[in-house]
Amino acid sequence: MWMQNQKQDQRQNQKQGLERLESNEAAEIYEKQMRRDFPENELKPWAMIARMERQGAYDCLGFYEEGQMAAYAFSVVDRERGYVLLDYLAVREGCRGKGYGSRCLQEMKRFYKNQKGLFLECEDPGSAEDGAEIEMRRRRIRFYENAGCERTQVSARLFGVSFEILYLPLAHRGADVAEELKKLYQMMLPGPMYEKHARVTCR
Repeated sequence: MWMQNQKQDQRQNQKQGLERLESNEAAEIYEKQMRRDFPENELKPWAMIARMERQGAYDCLGFYEEGQMAAYAFSVVDRERGYVLLDYLAVREGCRGKGYGSRCLQEMKRFYKNQKGLFLECEDPGSAEDGAEIEMRRRRIRFYENAGCERTQVSARLFGVSFEILYLPLAHRGADVAEELKKLYQMMLPGPMYEKHARVTCR
């Protein structure tokens, strides 16, 4: 038993870069990290994430350096059409301010290099309640732009939250952003729920 545990520890310490999380690892991240890192109105029920993961339409990834998870990225993936929607990206507490978010995003470019492109939702600065919130949202958009993401003319409203949509080209530069985003949302949400809670518009 001791040798088995030692081997497991060695495998854990060897993790580097992006690694696919086991279902139990992803569930633990959801309960212990995501509930703290994201507002309740932006957090999907775990049952929805787990269902999509079982269907092969969702990736739960951990970003490791020197065997320790520094960040995580959860994404919706339409493997047939070749598009990815970055659902959640966060750096773990204690690892922030050290560039892990940027490195995680760079690793995602390599991880999804065979996909056409990746969409990102950024909370719309225009819907912020105060100046501090506006600046925080603008900083987030600049962070993604510095990583190679492009601002688009597409906006989305999901469960009452307004987003500006950014696009990161991977294997394909041109994309019908609005149409592909609708299809990704339709993968996530059953028909009536999509009709009620999702809106995609071009500015």
